[in-house]
Amino acid sequence: MSFLVRTPWLKVVTVTPLKNYRLKVVFENSHEQILNLSSLIAKRDCYWRLKNPRYFQQVSIDPLGGLYWPEGEDLAPDGLERYLDSADQGKKN
Repeated sequence: MSFLVRTPWLKVVTVTPLKNYRLKVVFENSHEQILNLSSLIAKRDCYWRLKNPRYFQQVSIDPLGGLYWPEGEDLAPDGLERYLDSADQGKKN
Protein backbone atom coordinates (compact mmCIF):
# COMPACT_ATOMS: atom_id res chain seq x y z
CA MET A 1 0.00 0.00 0.00
CA SER A 2 1.42 3.36 -0.99
CA PHE A 3 0.16 6.67 0.33
CA LEU A 4 1.42 10.19 0.81
CA VAL A 5 2.37 11.07 4.38
CA ARG A 6 2.39 14.82 4.99
CA THR A 7 5.03 16.06 7.42
CA PRO A 8 6.24 19.46 8.66
CA TRP A 9 9.81 18.57 7.65
CA LEU A 10 11.42 17.87 4.30
CA LYS A 11 11.58 14.19 3.47
CA VAL A 12 14.39 12.39 1.70
CA VAL A 13 13.15 10.96 -1.60
CA THR A 14 16.42 9.51 -2.93
CA VAL A 15 19.52 8.23 -1.16
CA THR A 16 22.75 7.02 -2.77
CA PRO A 17 25.57 5.55 -0.65
CA LEU A 18 29.02 6.97 -1.39
CA LYS A 19 32.51 6.08 -0.18
CA ASN A 20 33.84 7.04 3.25
CA TYR A 21 30.49 6.80 5.06
CA ARG A 22 28.83 9.51 3.03
CA LEU A 23 25.35 9.59 1.53
CA LYS A 24 23.99 11.67 -1.32
CA VAL A 25 20.41 12.59 -0.45
CA VAL A 26 17.75 14.37 -2.47
CA PHE A 27 14.90 16.00 -0.56
CA GLU A 28 11.31 16.38 -1.77
CA ASN A 29 12.06 20.02 -2.71
CA SER A 30 14.76 18.71 -5.14
CA HIS A 31 17.71 19.95 -3.04
CA GLU A 32 20.69 17.59 -3.12
CA GLN A 33 23.10 17.29 -0.22
CA ILE A 34 25.98 15.10 0.87
CA LEU A 35 25.83 13.74 4.41
CA ASN A 36 29.00 12.61 6.15
CA LEU A 37 28.24 10.01 8.79
CA SER A 38 31.84 9.08 9.63
CA SER A 39 31.95 10.92 12.97
CA LEU A 40 28.53 9.57 14.00
CA ILE A 41 29.60 6.01 13.23
CA ALA A 42 32.90 6.45 15.06
CA LYS A 43 31.36 8.00 18.20
CA ARG A 44 28.08 6.10 18.67
CA ASP A 45 28.29 2.40 19.52
CA CYS A 46 24.73 1.74 18.33
CA TYR A 47 25.87 2.39 14.74
CA TRP A 48 28.68 -0.20 14.81
CA ARG A 49 27.20 -2.22 11.92
CA LEU A 50 27.50 0.79 9.61
CA LYS A 51 31.30 0.43 9.78
CA ASN A 52 30.89 -2.46 7.35
CA PRO A 53 30.80 -0.88 3.86
CA ARG A 54 28.47 -3.59 2.49
CA TYR A 55 26.00 -3.00 5.28
CA PHE A 56 26.27 0.79 4.96
CA GLN A 57 25.24 0.41 1.29
CA GLN A 58 21.89 -1.09 2.39
CA VAL A 59 20.46 2.28 3.45
CA SER A 60 16.77 2.86 2.67
CA ILE A 61 14.19 5.60 3.09
CA ASP A 62 11.38 5.16 5.61
CA PRO A 63 7.80 6.40 4.96
CA LEU A 64 8.42 9.60 6.95
CA GLY A 65 11.46 10.52 4.86
CA GLY A 66 14.19 9.40 7.24
CA LEU A 67 16.99 6.92 6.63
CA TYR A 68 17.25 3.41 8.00
CA TRP A 69 19.21 0.15 7.71
CA PRO A 70 18.01 -3.47 7.94
CA GLU A 71 18.88 -4.04 11.60
CA GLY A 72 17.08 -0.92 12.83
CA GLU A 73 19.67 1.85 12.73
CA ASP A 74 17.94 5.03 11.66
CA LEU A 75 18.26 8.79 11.27
CA ALA A 76 15.30 11.15 11.55
CA PRO A 77 14.76 13.43 8.55
CA ASP A 78 14.56 16.60 10.64
CA GLY A 79 18.06 16.04 12.07
CA LEU A 80 19.99 15.23 8.90
CA GLU A 81 21.42 18.73 8.44
CA ARG A 82 23.82 18.17 11.35
CA TYR A 83 25.60 15.60 9.16
CA LEU A 84 26.14 17.86 6.16
CA ASP A 85 29.51 17.31 4.56
CA SER A 86 31.72 20.36 5.13
CA ALA A 87 31.75 21.03 1.38
CA ASP A 88 27.92 21.21 1.48
CA GLN A 89 27.58 23.51 4.50
CA GLY A 90 26.64 26.56 2.43
CA LYS A 91 23.88 24.72 0.54
CA LYS A 92 21.21 24.21 3.22
CA ASN A 93 17.61 23.47 2.24
